[in-house]
Amino acid sequence: MTTRPERRRAGGRGLAARGRGLGLGLGLAAVALACAPEPAEAPTPVGIRRLTRFEYDASIHDLFGVDVEVARDFPADAHAHGFDGIASAQALSPLQVELYLFAAEEVAGAVALGPAGAALLGECAAVPWDLSQCTGDRLAELLGRIWRRPPSAAELGRIRGLFELGVEEGGDPREGLRLALEAALLSPHFLFRPERDPAGAGAHPVDGYAYATRLAYFLWSAGPDDELLELAAADRLEDDAVIAAQVRRMVADPRSARLVDALFGQWLWFRGLGDVFRDGHRYPRFDEALRGSMDAAIRGRVAGLLARGGDLRDLLRDPIGLVDPRLAAIYRMDAPAGEGLVAVDLGPQQRRGILTEPALMTVLAHPFATSPARRGRFVLEAILCEPPAPPPASAPAEPMSEAATARERFAQHRADPACAGCHATLDPIGLAFERYDAIGAFRGSEGGALIDPAGALPGLGAFADGAELAERLADDPRFLRCAIEKTMTYALGRAPDDGDAETLEAIEARVRARDEDVVELLIAVAQSRPFRERTPLAEAPPRGGVGR
Repeated sequence: MTTRPERRRAGGRGLAARGRGLGLGLGLAAVALACAPEPAEAPTPVGIRRLTRFEYDASIHDLFGVDVEVARDFPADAHAHGFDGIASAQALSPLQVELYLFAAEEVAGAVALGPAGAALLGECAAVPWDLSQCTGDRLAELLGRIWRRPPSAAELGRIRGLFELGVEEGGDPREGLRLALEAALLSPHFLFRPERDPAGAGAHPVDGYAYATRLAYFLWSAGPDDELLELAAADRLEDDAVIAAQVRRMVADPRSARLVDALFGQWLWFRGLGDVFRDGHRYPRFDEALRGSMDAAIRGRVAGLLARGGDLRDLLRDPIGLVDPRLAAIYRMDAPAGEGLVAVDLGPQQRRGILTEPALMTVLAHPFATSPARRGRFVLEAILCEPPAPPPASAPAEPMSEAATARERFAQHRADPACAGCHATLDPIGLAFERYDAIGAFRGSEGGALIDPAGALPGLGAFADGAELAERLADDPRFLRCAIEKTMTYALGRAPDDGDAETLEAIEARVRARDEDVVELLIAVAQSRPFRERTPLAEAPPRGGVGR
């Protein structure tokens, strides 16, 4: 009796062998994946982006309506510049190629042999069937959706050959569909987001299908839907008005919940909540139910901002939060009436925006205690885009002493000249949030001593506590510039460089003139020159790796 992995390997070897026999070259495709260039040392204007694990599963769901979650078995995606979709960091190992093969087999089987397969085959699912009527337009349409562009005649012919072989061997059109789907999903045209460069051209606008793909993965973490593909076919995605209308449509779609996870969750670090551990003796209230409430509340805050096209500054200053009975205990307030999460004014509880959300306070803490250093670093890195210098190799992660409060411990830490420079900025920020413990619950004292959250910083002035600091940060012009830089990095799959400076300045002026509307920011990025253009590899500056 064979195990599931053995059956998968046997099926994969069979598919590769069949592909070579028909000229599909699936074995060569796997070799091509395995021989992809090593990641560049620095981001470049070019680079083929590979689907992240999150994008792979989202793409499969949107294509076929199935939730197989096969990407959980893939190696973790490398992070660079705060995100997991940076082209220069996306290495590819032989193990990952093999796992792609297994995933393609599992997805193809689930789709072709289930209800989705009958829907895809339509009248071709009937037996007896007419091969000539079942492998033309229907396969072309299917490949166009999977590869996010129309297939060439040669590509369609090779996939049709696999379909016919599957029918011949299995005696059922569903077997033909299964084999064709395996091939399509194993192809680099699905696993990557290739964009063709005109020979000898410099920087140039990407074609309509590549632009539709960029926009869809930017806002939905999945491929373009039929409406975007139709606009691409009609060359209508060069029109700013059409782009703006599409961004608004896509943000209003439920699939934009993925934008909350992939852009905001990584930029603002709350995507890491699922990996948090807490000592059960010190924090007995922290369980999976509370973790789920925290996660839903912070995501709901961001989703609400997107839905209403709100002011970006509300991310930091809005006192309205989502509360259920579990979170009410953390906030030390009466549970709100009604079921589930309810919008409540948290101003009286000294809360403002995401910076005092229990989810974020939990992520920015240690398993056994708070971490002023980590909270300060988060604000500098994610809110102001001014990350502190790395600490000296000999410096401890947190100050160690018998002092009762974090303020006293960090004052002793700053006495070390090697630590004083960074901590002069880190400490006032991190200590402002000391009234929120390692699961974000409000507290007034530590070790029997009252907590003093007041502080002051050049450019921000004096602040009484974390809530007041959040309001100061919201009004700091560095916050909008940082939000634009983070959004551009996520959208482009690379960090902005000197050549993007003019674009960033134009976006800032535009968004500031529109009351810092978050949807206007997304539109401005989607309409920007770097998002619409591609620089061919031969024209890219030699910056290492794939750029040489």
